[in-house]
Parts: sequence; structure tokens; C-alpha cells
Amino acid sequence: MNHMNAHTLDQAWLTSWRNDINRALTSLLTTFEATYGYPPGENRIAPAGDRPSARESNSHPDPPATLTVFYRTIHEVLLPDIGNGYFVHPLDHVLNELTKQGPVCLPESTQGVVFGSDGGGILYAISQGGTIYRSRVASRDFDFAPLTPDLTDFLDQLRHATIRFIANGQPGWL
Repeated sequence: MNHMNAHTLDQAWLTSWRNDINRALTSLLTTFEATYGYPPGENRIAPAGDRPSARESNSHPDPPATLTVFYRTIHEVLLPDIGNGYFVHPLDHVLNELTKQGPVCLPESTQGVVFGSDGGGILYAISQGGTIYRSRVASRDFDFAPLTPDLTDFLDQLRHATIRFIANGQPGWL
């Protein structure tokens, strides 16, 4: 899939993306318990730390380049109270799962790396070419369908889903 995106996935864009969502979360978390009747979970986008993530050498293929760029700026995404919940797992978790379970099979005999999930167990995977796929059911073993042409588009959709949910309680579909 060839896709022209107006945004380049780099540290500046990712920092702006993280700040936009964290700012929006502030208003949600202030009134969350009064609105929903229970306290919120930990909702945040954690920046990457100063130390590099541990890697197990040569035990699995390298993650796609755009995912590597993402993890240089963002450690993880925790949005358990946005709709059903959205999560982008920390790199160590992604690499551990890749080592233990291997890549997932994507359409056209492509392999992918699972990097995120929603609160219902739906998985998000990225191909080496950068296309994002969504599992049809809560399993690594079933069909994945293309979701977005690249990680930037996926993250934009996640930002819009978060802001929409905060504004009107409707998370959309991602």
C-alpha cells in the first residue's frame, strides 16, 4: 500500500501527538468518576525513558522501522477508559511476545508484529512494510484485516477516537 501522509513520524510529531492526547485526558480525568460512577484507570501516554530497552539479540526479526521510531519517543499508551480501551504495549513486551510466540500471519502471506490491543482483546499488528492490521477476533490465530496504511494514520485515528470519546462518549471504531 502506498500512502502519502502529510505527517512524518518523527520525534517532534510524536511529542505533539502525545501532548495533544494527554492534554485532552486532563479534562476527562477531572470529571470521570462523577460521570461514570467509578474511578478512572491509569490513562496516559508515557514518554520513552532515558535507558534503551532490553533486546534479545538475534532471537527474532527486527521490528518494522516505524515502530522503532515510535519507541524512541513513546514508551507505551494506556487508555483503558477510552471506549473499550486502547493500548500500545511497551517495546520490551512486544519483543518478548515476538520471541515467545513469533510473528502473526497477515494477509498475502505477510508476517506482522503485534504491538497493541483494545480492551476487548482485539490485536493491532504492523507489517514490515508499515501497514497496520486489526484482528477480526480476540486472537493471534485468526484473520487480520488491513486497518490503516501506516502507523502515523493509526495514531491519528487513535487521537481522534480519544478526543471524540472525551467530547461525546462515542469512541468510534479503531
